[in-house]
Amino acid sequence: MKVEARLLREPGEHPLPRGMLARTPKARGRPRVEYRPTVRTPRDVARLRRHRVPSLLLTPEWVTDSGYPVNFRPWLVVPETLLAQISSDYRILPIKDEDALRNPGPVELVTFLLRFDPLAARVVATRNRAKLDPNELYRRVRNEGLERPATKVRLQDFAPAIPIVGSALPSEELAYIERNNPEVGAPP
Repeated sequence: MKVEARLLREPGEHPLPRGMLARTPKARGRPRVEYRPTVRTPRDVARLRRHRVPSLLLTPEWVTDSGYPVNFRPWLVVPETLLAQISSDYRILPIKDEDALRNPGPVELVTFLLRFDPLAARVVATRNRAKLDPNELYRRVRNEGLERPATKVRLQDFAPAIPIVGSALPSEELAYIERNNPEVGAPP
């Protein structure tokens, strides 16, 4: 058996702008027309979200607002099931749990960062400790299969239920990294 994910427009639903969609070839006997969204700007991501396509733009401004000043090229976060259906100029960060894209907060940000910058995830978790729900952090890390990078940066300090997989960085090294990355708005 083969499972495929497709974006299909339902009857009566408003279409995305024509310049944003590429029509895929229609196979015989197919009742609906399939489209492949092309994402080039933050406005395109907002349009996708408005049309209930789970997606999110992970920007350095969001990470900086969470207390960790950093600069990187934005990532388009989409569910793995839609990975082949979306074309983008952004780097794509696939996730397993599309519920994380509905109303993302600090927990989701930490799990997104675990994929490409675990040390940033640790610093964001430390600086947003009061806003982190340990049960939700545990659930997100387990759903995404990120136990190894979570262990590497000792996220068990924030959610003790996360299983330990692999080895962790020394706590002195993590403390050094946290001390040498000033908080946003803190005096130099």
